[in-house]
Amino acid sequence: MIGTMKPFQRITRSSMVMVAGATLIVLFVSTSALRGRQSPADAAATARPGPVAEFLQNDLYIVEPGPVVRSLPLTGSLTPFNEATVKAKVAGELVAVPVREGESVKQGQMLAKIDLTEVGARVAAREADMAGAKAQLVWAEKNRNQQKAMLDKGFISQSAFDNIQSNYDVAVAKLHAAEAELVVARKSRGDAVLVAPFAGIVSARLAQPGERVALDAKVVSIVDLSRLQLEASVPPAAIGQVKVGQPMNFRVEGFGEREFAGRIERINPAATAGSRSISVYAVIDNGQGLLRGGMFAQGALTLSRVDSALAVPASAVREEIGQTFVYAIDGGLIKRKNVKVGVADAGGRVQVLEGLAAGDRIVRVNLGSFKEGVAARLSGPQPVEISDRK
Repeated sequence: MIGTMKPFQRITRSSMVMVAGATLIVLFVSTSALRGRQSPADAAATARPGPVAEFLQNDLYIVEPGPVVRSLPLTGSLTPFNEATVKAKVAGELVAVPVREGESVKQGQMLAKIDLTEVGARVAAREADMAGAKAQLVWAEKNRNQQKAMLDKGFISQSAFDNIQSNYDVAVAKLHAAEAELVVARKSRGDAVLVAPFAGIVSARLAQPGERVALDAKVVSIVDLSRLQLEASVPPAAIGQVKVGQPMNFRVEGFGEREFAGRIERINPAATAGSRSISVYAVIDNGQGLLRGGMFAQGALTLSRVDSALAVPASAVREEIGQTFVYAIDGGLIKRKNVKVGVADAGGRVQVLEGLAAGDRIVRVNLGSFKEGVAARLSGPQPVEISDRK
């Protein structure tokens, strides 16, 4: 029985050798096929011993030149650059207010009219006073001439003539006063018609026809929307960078992402009590009449602009022991590159002055500390090669 088992044992060992050889061939073929589907960078990373760092497409950023704009955020409400409330210059009854809110008016157009009965009566009274003053002056002048002749002949004393001369001077003064009062009365007759001081839009009608208005009573308010003003507060630390004429862009509620342009026209010379902030005034041309007074605006004042600057996300820049650096992917390896940064813009980007070149690929966000020289591989639905960009 033992003799019959030996041939079986030899056959089994031979079969095991053949199976093992076939298994090695299959593994070799599978490994070769897998390597054929890998990118060169991934293959290089796989071939290297040690850990491999994998990145998603959004984890990396390609450095490219572009504009870097440093700005200062400003917020405030829009107000008409020109606005006025037309008041009654004479007391009386309103007989007409032909304009209403929202209507456009031209400069010099009638806004309201006050009854001229009382004004006309005052003018007539002043005319009568002036006529009486003229008559008194004529009599005083005639009397003075007669007394002057008698003085020259010695029939009256100098003292008596001085009294006559004084009466004449009083008559002249009364005539001048009557003339001045007549001018004021006639002006009041013109003031009974209220006109627009400038072209604009009626914002409020504060009195109605038939009402009796007092002197300086508010009747109509008008605004000029061709130019608007934005008043905003600037911190004391930033006011030194604000100059008259600087441009600014802003957005207004109700207009979505649309931007409007303006410029700084005035800077308040005094700080606001309490907050110590300083008010600046930007003027916006509103020729199309799209904007309205009272709208809330959010904008940014352009402090400086650098065109064709290398900029990276601020999240990519790291600092350690006083040294600023970024992690870059170079030749399929993670490398630490020291950089010198400049100004930052409102979009979260930082200008790089030294240490990087256009086309460099860096780690966009802070994913923790990396060991320099570790292999890098890009994973995701559409992997691309990570290598030097020439």
